[in-house]
Amino acid sequence: MKFSLGTSSIRPLLALICCLLPAIAYAQASSQATVLQSHIFSYSILDTELDSVALLAMVRNDILSEQALNGGVVYATWVVAKKPVDAPFAGLAENQLGLMVAWPKDQLQQVDVLSEALQSIDAVTTVTSRLFEAIYLPAGLSVPTKAGFYVHREEKYTLEHVDDAVRLSKEAWKTWQPYWGTTVIGLFREMGGVTNVANLNRIVWYPSYDAWLDTRNFAEDKASAIRFRQRREMLVPGSGIAIATDRMLP
Repeated sequence: MKFSLGTSSIRPLLALICCLLPAIAYAQASSQATVLQSHIFSYSILDTELDSVALLAMVRNDILSEQALNGGVVYATWVVAKKPVDAPFAGLAENQLGLMVAWPKDQLQQVDVLSEALQSIDAVTTVTSRLFEAIYLPAGLSVPTKAGFYVHREEKYTLEHVDDAVRLSKEAWKTWQPYWGTTVIGLFREMGGVTNVANLNRIVWYPSYDAWLDTRNFAEDKASAIRFRQRREMLVPGSGIAIATDRMLP
């Protein structure tokens, strides 16, 4: 049995799709806004005597499942990424694990509980945690990419330049992501610290290290290149430190 759509059938279907798209976009924007307003993210680096994969299994079984019941949601688990030795940024070591957890603002006391629980694992030598608020989080509490090559770049801006830096980033990403096949996971602002300077942490997924190298060609996609240059001029000198990671899938 064959089924075909004539012109008279296609037009109502297209009209329906056109009506639904704004609603879908609104729902996504609403979801992001809710997360931005209601959650704070802890970003922890664990140093361990074990390799990160073995540690992850232990953490998931003994700690994280319990913490989720107390309001925390595991956002991402970062592990070591393969990269050339001459890559212009650092990376997690084989015995390190990065852990990001999203916490409802009324459950921030659980961050210390989690740190103590992680520190109690015999194989864990140190746990270093910081708190971040999300500025841009297009997929809400999910990370919309598979394992791959992630760059976490921290940049500092004086307070007078923060809003412009964020605006330029969002404007540039509109063309930059589709052109290069990258995905901006999120933009976060560290809480606390120096009062006249904002530390922003930008996490971006690239298909590979070679794909990251390709994006260094600023002669292409000039619309984003211009905005990135303007943003770079606002940087506090000496900032812009980056690390590379992979991501452990759920």
